[in-house]
Amino acid sequence: MKISFIVTLSVLVTAVCAGGYQGCLERVWLFESYVIDQYNPVADQKIGWQCKKWNNANGVCEGDIWVACKGRQGRTKCNFDDFQKFLGNQTPEIAKVSQGVYRADGSLDNTATAKKCLWAWRNGGKPVFNFRGHKAVRNGKVDHNDFIKRIGTINNANYNKPDVRKEATDAAFKRVDDTLTRITQARQADHGPHLIKSAKNNLPGMTIIERDMGANPFYDGPYTPPATPKNPSPAPDTPRWTTVDFEATINWVTTPSNSRALVTAWLDNLYRTGGDNSAKEHWQVLRSYKTMKDQTNRCRK
Repeated sequence: MKISFIVTLSVLVTAVCAGGYQGCLERVWLFESYVIDQYNPVADQKIGWQCKKWNNANGVCEGDIWVACKGRQGRTKCNFDDFQKFLGNQTPEIAKVSQGVYRADGSLDNTATAKKCLWAWRNGGKPVFNFRGHKAVRNGKVDHNDFIKRIGTINNANYNKPDVRKEATDAAFKRVDDTLTRITQARQADHGPHLIKSAKNNLPGMTIIERDMGANPFYDGPYTPPATPKNPSPAPDTPRWTTVDFEATINWVTTPSNSRALVTAWLDNLYRTGGDNSAKEHWQVLRSYKTMKDQTNRCRK
């Protein structure tokens, strides 16, 4: 394993499920993609359709019947709040909170909307629901990596359709790309406290240097998410985002080659060869996001 693995992890390491703030950003990304996709003829629209009856045992949509998101209160298309109800699993208390925050030009403010989304779920006493792909996009599955690739591929295809691109405008695609970048940043920040703790536990004798990632965009005072079976010791909210600064940690000592070998072995065990399946899934989602970024750079003419 080369240093590129360490550098990549220090920039992009993610979690397999999109809970919390990053999960709400992912909902924004999905909705922004839906708005663009609506400029296609109905027969060609893919985002904003969900399977009527999903067969989890076989991983298929029974009868291949897909139902479109329908606007409420007389709207011909879904707005952000309609879309959240469409994705499901909201309690009545959560559903009554308007989460969409719009700019003067009618576009969605991605960070403000994600913050309202997060606190709507938190105040409703539930973690942000990790919806499955078949609840949001035609031919979607359960696997989260498939969802990432599918939405990204649809966005790239729509960008290369002259009529869709003209109607949606280049600004809409820039917003989609900006939100995708923010998802990656938020995933890294969410994983940061766990990575710092793991480094301190598994690299004894080394000084773990932390990297400041900037202000926490959803911080609203002291708060610790409720414990769950998958996360029995959740990290409290902090005013700023931090993670491990791998290069600074490695170079802190007089013999960085030794510390580099220790850090590399720890990361290799954590994300590739060890028994923690969730950590391995982190790496798979990382690869999905990197693949999607690469495809975007190649496929946008």
